[in-house]
Amino acid sequence: LGVLALFIMAPFSWKKEPPQNPGRFRVRLPTLFKEKLLGRRKANRDRLISRLSDFIPRASIGESNFKPQGSVAMGTVIQTKFVDEEYDIDDGLVIARNQLKNGDGNEMTTTEVREAVRDALKDKRFNRQPKLFTNCVRVFYADTDEEKHHVDFPVYRRWTNDENEVVQELASESDWVRSNPTQVNDWFNTIVADRNKAADGWGTQVRHLIQLLKRFCRSRKDWLELLPNGMKLSMLVDECQPPYDARIDVAFRDLLERIDQRLESNKAIHNRAHPDQPMITRTTCDDNVVALQEKIQEALLGIATLDESSKQNEKDARSVWDWVFKSDGFFAEYDEATRVVKSEAVAANSGRSPFDVPWAEKPGWEMLCSHSATIRGKWNTSEHGIHWREFPNDGPALDKHLYLRFFGETNMSPPYQVYWQVVNTGTEAVSKGCLRGQIVASGSVGPSGLRSTTMVEKPSRNERTLYRGMHWVELFVVRGNICLARSGPFVVNIM
Repeated sequence: LGVLALFIMAPFSWKKEPPQNPGRFRVRLPTLFKEKLLGRRKANRDRLISRLSDFIPRASIGESNFKPQGSVAMGTVIQTKFVDEEYDIDDGLVIARNQLKNGDGNEMTTTEVREAVRDALKDKRFNRQPKLFTNCVRVFYADTDEEKHHVDFPVYRRWTNDENEVVQELASESDWVRSNPTQVNDWFNTIVADRNKAADGWGTQVRHLIQLLKRFCRSRKDWLELLPNGMKLSMLVDECQPPYDARIDVAFRDLLERIDQRLESNKAIHNRAHPDQPMITRTTCDDNVVALQEKIQEALLGIATLDESSKQNEKDARSVWDWVFKSDGFFAEYDEATRVVKSEAVAANSGRSPFDVPWAEKPGWEMLCSHSATIRGKWNTSEHGIHWREFPNDGPALDKHLYLRFFGETNMSPPYQVYWQVVNTGTEAVSKGCLRGQIVASGSVGPSGLRSTTMVEKPSRNERTLYRGMHWVELFVVRGNICLARSGPFVVNIM
Protein backbone atom coordinates (compact mmCIF):
# COMPACT_ATOMS: atom_id res chain seq x y z
CA LEU A 1 0.00 0.00 0.00
CA GLY A 2 2.81 2.40 0.83
CA VAL A 3 3.38 3.63 -2.73
CA LEU A 4 0.42 6.04 -2.43
CA ALA A 5 2.53 8.47 -0.42
CA LEU A 6 4.49 9.25 -3.59
CA PHE A 7 1.28 10.13 -5.35
CA ILE A 8 -0.09 12.80 -3.02
CA MET A 9 3.27 14.41 -2.32
CA ALA A 10 4.42 14.94 -5.92
CA PRO A 11 2.97 18.17 -7.37
CA PHE A 12 3.24 18.52 -11.15
CA SER A 13 0.83 19.33 -13.94
CA TRP A 14 -0.32 16.92 -16.59
CA LYS A 15 -1.41 17.47 -20.16
CA LYS A 16 -5.17 17.37 -20.49
CA GLU A 17 -6.72 14.83 -22.79
CA PRO A 18 -6.03 12.29 -23.91
CA PRO A 19 -5.83 11.16 -20.28
CA GLN A 20 -3.80 8.13 -21.38
CA ASN A 21 -0.76 10.41 -21.69
CA PRO A 22 1.59 8.53 -19.35
CA GLY A 23 3.40 9.92 -16.37
CA ARG A 24 1.69 13.31 -15.99
CA PHE A 25 -0.60 12.54 -13.07
CA ARG A 26 -0.44 14.45 -9.79
CA VAL A 27 -2.77 15.75 -7.09
CA ARG A 28 -1.43 19.01 -5.64
CA LEU A 29 -0.81 22.17 -7.67
CA PRO A 30 2.73 23.00 -8.81
CA THR A 31 4.07 25.96 -6.82
CA LEU A 32 4.58 28.16 -9.87
CA PHE A 33 1.08 27.55 -11.16
CA LYS A 34 -0.46 28.27 -7.77
CA GLU A 35 1.50 31.53 -7.72
CA LYS A 36 0.12 32.30 -11.16
CA LEU A 37 -3.48 31.78 -9.99
CA LEU A 38 -2.92 33.98 -6.95
CA GLY A 39 -1.25 36.57 -9.18
CA ARG A 40 -4.35 36.72 -11.37
CA ARG A 41 -6.49 37.17 -8.26
CA LYS A 42 -4.21 39.98 -7.09
CA ALA A 43 -4.35 41.72 -10.49
CA ASN A 44 -8.15 41.78 -10.35
CA ARG A 45 -8.12 43.00 -6.76
CA ASP A 46 -5.87 45.87 -7.81
CA ARG A 47 -8.19 46.65 -10.70
CA LEU A 48 -11.18 46.88 -8.34
CA ILE A 49 -9.29 48.93 -5.73
CA SER A 50 -8.27 51.51 -8.30
CA ARG A 51 -11.44 51.61 -10.44
CA LEU A 52 -14.52 50.70 -8.38
CA SER A 53 -15.06 54.29 -7.25
CA ASP A 54 -15.51 55.25 -10.93
CA PHE A 55 -18.72 53.17 -10.90
CA ILE A 56 -19.75 53.45 -7.23
CA PRO A 57 -18.76 57.01 -6.21
CA ARG A 58 -18.75 56.40 -2.44
CA ALA A 59 -16.90 53.08 -2.56
CA SER A 60 -13.48 53.03 -0.93
CA ILE A 61 -11.88 49.58 -0.70
CA GLY A 62 -8.49 48.02 0.00
CA GLU A 63 -6.95 44.58 0.46
CA SER A 64 -8.85 44.05 3.73
CA ASN A 65 -12.17 44.12 1.84
CA PHE A 66 -11.34 40.83 0.08
CA LYS A 67 -12.11 37.48 1.72
CA PRO A 68 -10.63 34.42 -0.09
CA GLN A 69 -12.99 31.48 -0.29
CA GLY A 70 -13.22 27.96 -1.73
CA SER A 71 -10.70 25.19 -2.25
CA VAL A 72 -7.78 27.47 -3.13
CA ALA A 73 -8.16 29.33 0.17
CA MET A 74 -8.71 26.06 2.09
CA GLY A 75 -5.67 24.41 0.53
CA THR A 76 -7.70 21.52 -0.87
CA VAL A 77 -7.56 22.42 -4.58
CA ILE A 78 -6.40 19.64 -6.91
CA GLN A 79 -5.16 19.61 -10.47
CA THR A 80 -7.69 19.32 -13.25
CA LYS A 81 -7.42 16.48 -15.73
CA PHE A 82 -9.90 17.04 -18.51
CA VAL A 83 -10.44 19.87 -21.00
CA ASP A 84 -13.88 20.76 -19.69
CA GLU A 85 -12.59 21.24 -16.13
CA GLU A 86 -11.19 24.54 -14.94
CA TYR A 87 -9.82 26.05 -11.76
CA ASP A 88 -12.16 28.22 -9.69
CA ILE A 89 -10.62 30.99 -7.56
CA ASP A 90 -13.20 32.56 -5.22
CA ASP A 91 -12.55 35.97 -3.69
CA GLY A 92 -15.36 37.57 -1.74
CA LEU A 93 -15.60 41.37 -1.86
CA VAL A 94 -17.18 42.98 1.23
CA ILE A 95 -18.28 46.64 0.98
CA ALA A 96 -19.83 48.82 3.68
CA ARG A 97 -23.54 49.26 3.04
CA ASN A 98 -23.38 53.04 3.45
CA GLN A 99 -20.97 53.19 0.52
CA LEU A 100 -23.34 51.40 -1.85
CA LYS A 101 -25.22 54.48 -3.00
CA ASN A 102 -25.77 55.63 -6.58
CA GLY A 103 -25.19 59.14 -7.88
CA ASP A 104 -28.54 60.28 -6.51
CA GLY A 105 -27.71 58.98 -3.02
CA ASN A 106 -30.16 56.09 -3.24
CA GLU A 107 -29.26 52.61 -2.00
CA MET A 108 -28.10 50.41 -4.85
CA THR A 109 -29.85 47.16 -5.78
CA THR A 110 -27.94 43.88 -6.01
CA THR A 111 -28.03 44.12 -9.80
CA GLU A 112 -26.59 47.63 -9.78
CA VAL A 113 -23.79 46.62 -7.42
CA ARG A 114 -22.88 43.51 -9.37
CA GLU A 115 -22.94 45.40 -12.66
CA ALA A 116 -20.64 48.08 -11.21
CA VAL A 117 -18.15 45.43 -10.05
CA ARG A 118 -18.31 43.77 -13.45
CA ASP A 119 -17.65 47.04 -15.26
CA ALA A 120 -14.74 47.88 -12.95
CA LEU A 121 -13.17 44.52 -13.77
CA LYS A 122 -13.38 44.92 -17.54
CA ASP A 123 -10.11 45.21 -19.41
CA LYS A 124 -9.45 45.56 -23.13
CA ARG A 125 -6.80 42.83 -22.84
CA PHE A 126 -9.43 40.21 -21.97
CA ASN A 127 -10.53 38.02 -24.87
CA ARG A 128 -13.76 37.46 -22.96
CA GLN A 129 -15.05 40.22 -20.71
CA PRO A 130 -16.26 39.59 -17.12
CA LYS A 131 -19.81 38.28 -16.80
CA LEU A 132 -22.56 38.28 -14.18
CA PHE A 133 -23.44 34.90 -12.69
CA THR A 134 -26.14 34.11 -10.14
CA ASN A 135 -24.06 34.89 -7.05
CA CYS A 136 -20.84 36.39 -8.40
CA VAL A 137 -18.98 38.28 -11.12
CA ARG A 138 -16.67 36.00 -13.12
CA VAL A 139 -13.37 36.90 -14.79
CA PHE A 140 -12.27 34.35 -17.39
CA TYR A 141 -8.79 33.02 -18.19
CA ALA A 142 -7.96 30.21 -20.60
CA ASP A 143 -4.24 30.29 -21.33
CA THR A 144 -4.11 26.60 -22.23
CA ASP A 145 -6.33 23.63 -21.54
CA GLU A 146 -4.40 22.53 -18.46
CA GLU A 147 -4.36 26.10 -17.11
CA LYS A 148 -7.95 27.13 -17.83
CA HIS A 149 -9.31 29.02 -14.84
CA HIS A 150 -11.60 31.81 -13.72
CA VAL A 151 -11.77 34.20 -10.76
CA ASP A 152 -15.16 34.66 -9.10
CA PHE A 153 -16.03 37.73 -7.04
CA PRO A 154 -19.15 37.25 -4.90
CA VAL A 155 -20.10 40.68 -3.55
CA TYR A 156 -21.30 41.31 0.02
CA ARG A 157 -22.54 44.35 1.90
CA ARG A 158 -21.75 44.83 5.59
CA TRP A 159 -23.73 46.88 8.13
CA THR A 160 -24.78 47.01 11.78
CA ASN A 161 -28.46 46.56 12.69
CA ASP A 162 -30.44 48.11 15.53
CA GLU A 163 -29.36 45.31 17.87
CA ASN A 164 -25.71 46.31 17.23
CA GLU A 165 -25.24 43.05 15.31
CA VAL A 166 -22.93 43.01 12.29
CA VAL A 167 -24.87 41.80 9.26
CA GLN A 168 -23.27 40.55 6.03
CA GLU A 169 -25.38 39.91 2.95
CA LEU A 170 -24.56 38.41 -0.43
CA ALA A 171 -25.68 40.17 -3.60
CA SER A 172 -27.65 37.40 -5.30
CA GLU A 173 -29.39 37.65 -8.63
CA SER A 174 -32.54 39.14 -7.11
CA ASP A 175 -31.95 40.24 -3.51
CA TRP A 176 -29.54 40.57 -0.59
CA VAL A 177 -29.17 37.19 1.16
CA ARG A 178 -27.66 36.92 4.62
CA SER A 179 -24.31 35.12 4.34
CA ASN A 180 -20.93 35.14 6.07
CA PRO A 181 -18.12 35.11 3.45
CA THR A 182 -15.53 33.64 5.84
CA GLN A 183 -17.62 31.12 7.78
CA VAL A 184 -16.58 28.02 5.81
CA ASN A 185 -12.90 28.98 5.86
CA ASP A 186 -13.00 29.83 9.56
CA TRP A 187 -14.69 26.52 10.32
CA PHE A 188 -12.20 24.54 8.25
CA ASN A 189 -9.13 26.29 9.67
CA THR A 190 -10.43 25.58 13.18
CA ILE A 191 -10.88 21.89 12.29
CA VAL A 192 -7.30 21.68 11.01
CA ALA A 193 -5.84 23.52 14.02
CA ASP A 194 -7.82 21.54 16.62
CA ARG A 195 -6.94 18.18 15.08
CA ASN A 196 -3.27 19.08 14.78
CA LYS A 197 -3.33 19.86 18.52
CA ALA A 198 -5.00 16.54 19.26
CA ALA A 199 -2.48 14.56 17.18
CA ASP A 200 0.48 15.98 15.31
CA GLY A 201 -0.31 15.95 11.58
CA TRP A 202 -3.95 14.86 11.93
CA GLY A 203 -5.33 18.23 10.88
CA THR A 204 -2.90 18.47 7.96
CA GLN A 205 -3.95 15.00 6.89
CA VAL A 206 -7.58 16.05 6.55
CA ARG A 207 -6.47 18.29 3.66
CA HIS A 208 -4.61 15.42 2.00
CA LEU A 209 -7.59 13.09 2.39
CA ILE A 210 -9.94 15.66 0.85
CA GLN A 211 -7.55 16.03 -2.07
CA LEU A 212 -7.29 12.27 -2.58
CA LEU A 213 -11.06 11.79 -2.40
CA LYS A 214 -11.60 14.62 -4.89
CA ARG A 215 -8.91 13.13 -7.16
CA PHE A 216 -10.63 9.72 -7.02
CA CYS A 217 -14.00 11.32 -7.87
CA ARG A 218 -12.51 13.29 -10.79
CA SER A 219 -10.34 10.48 -12.16
CA ARG A 220 -12.73 9.48 -14.99
CA LYS A 221 -14.36 11.90 -17.37
CA ASP A 222 -17.77 10.24 -17.06
CA TRP A 223 -17.60 10.72 -13.29
CA LEU A 224 -17.37 14.52 -13.43
CA GLU A 225 -21.12 15.07 -13.47
CA LEU A 226 -21.95 11.75 -11.79
CA LEU A 227 -20.39 12.25 -8.33
CA PRO A 228 -20.78 14.95 -5.63
CA ASN A 229 -18.97 18.30 -5.74
CA GLY A 230 -15.98 19.28 -3.62
CA MET A 231 -18.05 20.86 -0.84
CA LYS A 232 -20.01 17.66 -0.22
CA LEU A 233 -16.86 15.55 -0.34
CA SER A 234 -15.13 17.87 2.14
CA MET A 235 -18.03 17.55 4.56
CA LEU A 236 -17.88 13.76 4.35
CA VAL A 237 -14.13 13.72 5.00
CA ASP A 238 -14.53 15.99 8.02
CA GLU A 239 -17.26 13.76 9.42
CA CYS A 240 -15.61 10.44 8.62
CA GLN A 241 -11.87 11.13 8.96
CA PRO A 242 -10.16 8.23 10.75
CA PRO A 243 -7.50 8.72 13.46
CA TYR A 244 -4.13 9.93 12.20
CA ASP A 245 -1.96 7.32 10.52
CA ALA A 246 1.54 8.06 9.26
CA ARG A 247 0.67 5.85 6.28
CA ILE A 248 -1.51 8.04 4.07
CA ASP A 249 -2.61 4.96 2.12
CA VAL A 250 -3.88 3.26 5.26
CA ALA A 251 -5.64 6.47 6.31
CA PHE A 252 -7.29 6.79 2.90
CA ARG A 253 -8.49 3.20 2.94
CA ASP A 254 -9.92 3.70 6.43
CA LEU A 255 -11.63 6.86 5.22
CA LEU A 256 -13.29 5.05 2.31
CA GLU A 257 -14.53 2.34 4.66
CA ARG A 258 -15.97 4.90 7.07
CA ILE A 259 -17.70 6.85 4.29
CA ASP A 260 -19.17 3.61 2.94
CA GLN A 261 -20.57 2.76 6.39
CA ARG A 262 -21.87 6.31 6.85
CA LEU A 263 -23.66 6.33 3.48
CA GLU A 264 -25.12 2.90 4.14
CA SER A 265 -27.06 4.33 7.08
CA ASN A 266 -27.56 7.94 5.95
CA LYS A 267 -27.03 9.54 2.54
CA ALA A 268 -27.98 13.10 3.50
CA ILE A 269 -25.01 15.50 3.64
CA HIS A 270 -25.12 18.65 5.76
CA ASN A 271 -22.97 21.76 5.61
CA ARG A 272 -21.04 21.31 8.85
CA ALA A 273 -19.78 24.89 8.65
CA HIS A 274 -23.43 26.08 8.68
CA PRO A 275 -25.26 23.59 10.96
CA ASP A 276 -28.25 25.92 11.15
CA GLN A 277 -28.86 25.68 7.40
CA PRO A 278 -30.70 22.96 5.45
CA MET A 279 -28.76 19.95 4.16
CA ILE A 280 -26.70 20.51 1.01
CA THR A 281 -28.03 17.40 -0.71
CA ARG A 282 -31.37 18.00 -2.40
CA THR A 283 -32.93 14.84 -0.93
CA THR A 284 -32.03 12.17 1.62
CA CYS A 285 -30.91 9.92 -1.23
CA ASP A 286 -29.44 11.95 -4.09
CA ASP A 287 -28.35 10.00 -7.16
CA ASN A 288 -24.80 11.38 -6.99
CA VAL A 289 -24.40 10.21 -3.38
CA VAL A 290 -25.68 6.75 -4.32
CA ALA A 291 -23.17 6.68 -7.17
CA LEU A 292 -20.38 7.78 -4.82
CA GLN A 293 -21.04 4.85 -2.49
CA GLU A 294 -21.02 2.44 -5.45
CA LYS A 295 -17.64 3.74 -6.68
CA ILE A 296 -16.16 3.63 -3.18
CA GLN A 297 -17.30 0.04 -2.72
CA GLU A 298 -15.72 -0.89 -6.03
CA ALA A 299 -12.44 0.74 -4.99
CA LEU A 300 -12.50 -1.02 -1.61
CA LEU A 301 -12.86 -4.39 -3.32
CA GLY A 302 -9.68 -3.71 -5.29
CA ILE A 303 -7.78 -2.44 -2.24
CA ALA A 304 -8.89 -5.50 -0.23
CA THR A 305 -6.99 -7.78 -2.62
CA LEU A 306 -3.77 -6.34 -1.20
CA ASP A 307 -4.55 -8.16 2.08
CA GLU A 308 -3.84 -11.45 0.33
CA SER A 309 -0.37 -12.73 1.19
CA SER A 310 0.46 -13.32 -2.48
CA LYS A 311 -0.29 -9.66 -3.35
CA GLN A 312 1.61 -7.88 -0.63
CA ASN A 313 4.22 -6.52 -2.98
CA GLU A 314 4.99 -3.24 -4.74
CA LYS A 315 3.84 -4.38 -8.18
CA ASP A 316 0.34 -5.31 -7.04
CA ALA A 317 0.04 -2.23 -4.80
CA ARG A 318 0.90 0.02 -7.75
CA SER A 319 -1.58 -1.78 -9.96
CA VAL A 320 -4.43 -1.30 -7.48
CA TRP A 321 -3.73 2.39 -6.81
CA ASP A 322 -3.26 3.02 -10.52
CA TRP A 323 -6.77 1.67 -11.04
CA VAL A 324 -8.30 3.53 -8.07
CA PHE A 325 -7.03 6.89 -9.31
CA LYS A 326 -6.66 6.05 -13.00
CA SER A 327 -3.25 7.62 -12.61
CA ASP A 328 -2.15 7.18 -16.22
CA GLY A 329 1.41 6.06 -15.60
CA PHE A 330 2.36 7.97 -12.45
CA PHE A 331 4.46 5.18 -11.00
CA ALA A 332 6.26 4.59 -14.30
CA GLU A 333 7.28 8.25 -14.27
CA TYR A 334 8.43 7.94 -10.69
CA ASP A 335 10.64 5.04 -11.74
CA GLU A 336 12.07 7.19 -14.54
CA ALA A 337 12.79 10.03 -12.10
CA THR A 338 14.62 7.60 -9.84
CA ARG A 339 16.63 6.37 -12.81
CA VAL A 340 17.54 9.98 -13.66
CA VAL A 341 18.88 10.57 -10.16
CA LYS A 342 21.05 7.50 -10.46
CA SER A 343 22.30 8.51 -13.93
CA GLU A 344 23.25 11.92 -12.55
CA ALA A 345 25.31 10.30 -9.83
CA VAL A 346 27.01 8.03 -12.35
CA ALA A 347 27.81 10.99 -14.61
CA ALA A 348 29.27 12.96 -11.71
CA ASN A 349 31.63 10.09 -10.90
CA SER A 350 32.57 9.20 -14.47
CA GLY A 351 34.04 12.50 -15.63
CA ARG A 352 31.33 12.86 -18.28
CA SER A 353 30.28 16.40 -19.22
CA PRO A 354 27.70 17.75 -16.74
CA PHE A 355 25.72 19.07 -19.72
CA ASP A 356 25.24 15.57 -21.11
CA VAL A 357 21.95 14.66 -19.41
CA PRO A 358 19.36 12.37 -21.01
CA TRP A 359 16.37 14.69 -20.45
CA ALA A 360 17.92 17.63 -22.35
CA GLU A 361 16.39 17.69 -25.83
CA LYS A 362 18.89 17.43 -28.70
CA PRO A 363 18.69 20.21 -31.34
CA GLY A 364 17.00 18.97 -34.50
CA TRP A 365 18.48 21.51 -36.90
CA GLU A 366 21.61 21.39 -38.99
CA MET A 367 24.22 23.06 -36.77
CA LEU A 368 26.24 25.55 -38.84
CA CYS A 369 26.76 28.23 -36.14
CA SER A 370 28.50 30.72 -38.44
CA HIS A 371 27.38 33.63 -36.24
CA SER A 372 27.64 34.35 -32.53
CA ALA A 373 25.01 34.51 -29.78
CA THR A 374 25.43 35.44 -26.14
CA ILE A 375 23.28 35.57 -23.00
CA ARG A 376 23.27 38.04 -20.12
CA GLY A 377 21.49 37.25 -16.86
CA LYS A 378 19.93 39.56 -14.28
CA TRP A 379 18.10 38.89 -11.01
CA ASN A 380 15.68 40.68 -8.71
CA THR A 381 13.74 39.81 -5.59
CA SER A 382 10.54 41.09 -7.24
CA GLU A 383 9.04 40.24 -10.63
CA HIS A 384 8.27 43.91 -11.20
CA GLY A 385 11.36 45.33 -9.49
CA ILE A 386 13.13 48.34 -10.95
CA HIS A 387 16.80 47.68 -10.19
CA TRP A 388 17.91 44.36 -11.69
CA ARG A 389 21.37 43.06 -10.82
CA GLU A 390 23.52 41.33 -13.42
CA PHE A 391 25.14 38.00 -12.57
CA PRO A 392 27.84 36.08 -14.48
CA ASN A 393 27.74 32.75 -16.27
CA ASP A 394 28.59 29.96 -13.76
CA GLY A 395 29.01 32.54 -11.01
CA PRO A 396 28.36 32.33 -7.26
CA ALA A 397 25.22 30.47 -6.24
CA LEU A 398 22.00 32.52 -6.15
CA ASP A 399 19.36 32.29 -3.46
CA LYS A 400 16.13 30.43 -4.13
CA HIS A 401 12.92 32.26 -5.11
CA LEU A 402 14.61 35.06 -7.06
CA TYR A 403 13.25 36.35 -10.38
CA LEU A 404 15.58 36.01 -13.37
CA ARG A 405 15.72 37.65 -16.78
CA PHE A 406 17.92 36.37 -19.57
CA PHE A 407 18.72 38.62 -22.51
CA GLY A 408 19.98 37.17 -25.78
CA GLU A 409 22.13 39.01 -28.32
CA THR A 410 23.36 37.92 -31.76
CA ASN A 411 25.31 39.46 -34.65
CA MET A 412 22.89 37.89 -37.14
CA SER A 413 20.59 40.09 -39.16
CA PRO A 414 16.86 39.29 -39.28
CA PRO A 415 14.87 37.38 -40.31
CA TYR A 416 15.48 34.54 -37.87
CA GLN A 417 13.73 32.51 -35.19
CA VAL A 418 14.85 32.35 -31.58
CA TYR A 419 14.64 29.23 -29.40
CA TRP A 420 15.44 28.77 -25.72
CA GLN A 421 16.40 25.69 -23.77
CA VAL A 422 16.20 25.62 -19.96
CA VAL A 423 17.68 22.54 -18.28
CA ASN A 424 17.13 21.70 -14.62
CA THR A 425 19.28 19.19 -12.78
CA GLY A 426 19.55 17.95 -9.23
CA THR A 427 17.58 15.72 -6.93
CA GLU A 428 15.31 18.54 -5.73
CA ALA A 429 13.98 19.19 -9.25
CA VAL A 430 13.53 15.44 -9.70
CA SER A 431 11.61 15.01 -6.45
CA LYS A 432 9.27 17.85 -7.42
CA GLY A 433 8.64 16.35 -10.86
CA CYS A 434 10.15 19.42 -12.53
CA LEU A 435 13.03 18.22 -14.65
CA ARG A 436 13.12 20.29 -17.82
CA GLY A 437 15.12 20.24 -21.00
CA GLN A 438 12.75 21.10 -23.83
CA ILE A 439 13.74 23.44 -26.64
CA VAL A 440 10.91 25.97 -27.04
CA ALA A 441 10.28 28.78 -29.49
CA SER A 442 10.58 32.24 -28.00
CA GLY A 443 7.09 33.59 -27.41
CA SER A 444 5.62 30.28 -26.24
CA VAL A 445 4.42 29.34 -22.79
CA GLY A 446 6.76 26.89 -21.13
CA PRO A 447 6.22 24.27 -18.42
CA SER A 448 4.51 25.38 -15.23
CA GLY A 449 3.41 28.64 -16.86
CA LEU A 450 6.89 30.12 -17.26
CA ARG A 451 6.83 32.93 -19.73
CA SER A 452 9.01 33.46 -22.76
CA THR A 453 8.75 36.76 -24.60
CA THR A 454 10.08 37.76 -27.97
CA MET A 455 11.84 41.01 -28.78
CA VAL A 456 13.44 40.67 -32.19
CA GLU A 457 16.42 42.85 -31.37
CA LYS A 458 17.07 41.36 -27.92
CA PRO A 459 15.02 38.25 -27.15
CA SER A 460 14.50 37.64 -23.44
CA ARG A 461 13.26 34.93 -21.11
CA ASN A 462 11.88 35.11 -17.56
CA GLU A 463 12.53 32.37 -15.01
CA ARG A 464 12.68 31.70 -11.24
CA THR A 465 15.30 30.16 -8.97
CA LEU A 466 13.42 27.29 -7.36
CA TYR A 467 15.62 24.19 -7.08
CA ARG A 468 19.09 23.74 -5.65
CA GLY A 469 21.82 22.66 -8.02
CA MET A 470 23.41 23.57 -11.33
CA HIS A 471 21.01 24.58 -14.12
CA TRP A 472 21.54 26.28 -17.45
CA VAL A 473 19.89 28.32 -20.19
CA GLU A 474 20.87 28.19 -23.87
CA LEU A 475 19.87 30.31 -26.86
CA PHE A 476 19.56 29.13 -30.49
CA VAL A 477 19.15 31.44 -33.50
CA VAL A 478 17.65 29.62 -36.48
CA ARG A 479 16.88 30.46 -40.09
CA GLY A 480 15.04 27.88 -42.14
CA ASN A 481 16.17 24.58 -40.68
CA ILE A 482 19.73 25.70 -39.92
CA CYS A 483 21.01 26.88 -36.55
CA LEU A 484 23.30 29.78 -37.42
CA ALA A 485 24.14 30.88 -33.86
CA ARG A 486 24.23 29.11 -30.51
CA SER A 487 25.09 30.73 -27.20
CA GLY A 488 26.30 27.68 -25.32
CA PRO A 489 25.09 27.01 -21.76
CA PHE A 490 24.67 29.98 -19.42
CA VAL A 491 25.02 28.25 -16.07
CA VAL A 492 22.91 29.28 -13.07
CA ASN A 493 23.94 27.86 -9.71
CA ILE A 494 21.30 27.89 -6.98
CA MET A 495 22.02 27.30 -3.29
